[in-house]
Amino acid sequence: MTDWEAIVRRHGPMAFDTAARILGHAADTEDAVQEALLDAFRLHRRKPVANWGGLLRHLATCRALDKLRRRRAEARIEGDLPSPVSSQPEPIAIQRELANRLRRSISRLPDREAVVFALRFFGELSNAEIAETLGISVNATAVALHKARSRLARLLGYETERPRRAGP
Repeated sequence: MTDWEAIVRRHGPMAFDTAARILGHAADTEDAVQEALLDAFRLHRRKPVANWGGLLRHLATCRALDKLRRRRAEARIEGDLPSPVSSQPEPIAIQRELANRLRRSISRLPDREAVVFALRFFGELSNAEIAETLGISVNATAVALHKARSRLARLLGYETERPRRAGP
């Protein structure tokens, strides 16, 4: 018999932290984690779970990305971001705008790239841990991460056109 309360106590905070870093909004984070826990419970009823931590982090990431995509159409994404060192309004506004731009851009990535990026930078997993969590190779993880970074650079306007070389 699975001790569901122990699983939630042990892995719930990690799932919450991961979703919160993606969403930056407490209520959405709570919803995403609750959906992830329900998904995990349903999956467990169908087959045994070998790695509860990995499964819950993956599901919390996916549900957070789903919420991020649903609110992508909104003109403004509110965020419960930590205050920067300065309490001046301008740095706070700049930080929030940058975080909002990143969230909107992540919501435009293909699923695998968004999940890999979120697990790496919000979930703080290594490529090997991401590969294990998603059931893909480390090479596939690295490729998805590279594609995600490249697309985000373009979406955020940080990548400039490279001059093409002339033929031989």
